[in-house]
Amino acid sequence: MVRSLSFIHLFIILAVGYIGGALLFREMPATGIERLITFYDTRVVKGHEAGYIRPVATAALFFLVAFALASFNKTRFLVLFFGAVKCVFFGLSSSYLLSTGAKMMAYSIWWFPFQFISCFLFLMYCAVLSPPYFMNTTLGKRRNTRALPTIIGLSVAVLAIEIVVFRFILQ
Repeated sequence: MVRSLSFIHLFIILAVGYIGGALLFREMPATGIERLITFYDTRVVKGHEAGYIRPVATAALFFLVAFALASFNKTRFLVLFFGAVKCVFFGLSSSYLLSTGAKMMAYSIWWFPFQFISCFLFLMYCAVLSPPYFMNTTLGKRRNTRALPTIIGLSVAVLAIEIVVFRFILQ
């Protein structure tokens, strides 16, 4: 029961973050949106002219910041919030892509599925680092972090496949 609750919890965070990003898109000026999206993924704004180092560095930065937040007891509660921030960027970038006239085929093959999977994997990473209240360990037990290398490996594989799809299939 607890395992299914955690997946439902993560999907709710993902959905609310995505919708929050879409609503944020409606309220922000275009220059502010482009600056935020350029930080998250330059390819959304610049297309094929953008390099591939920046998306990889941004993904690594998200994982490192979440790990740093989980390392200290005073900031551990911010880990899932930081995962939700990534979901907001996902919704904001999706709204920007659709509003700028991106081809629906490119959006449905490249952006949405890969970002959805990578956001969910990142939320799983955050939940393993700092479990929600209903998954907390009892006193004296340590957190089970055996899943972290698997989640990181899957995230790297999804990012690599996304770059290949963007580079070679969507030209």
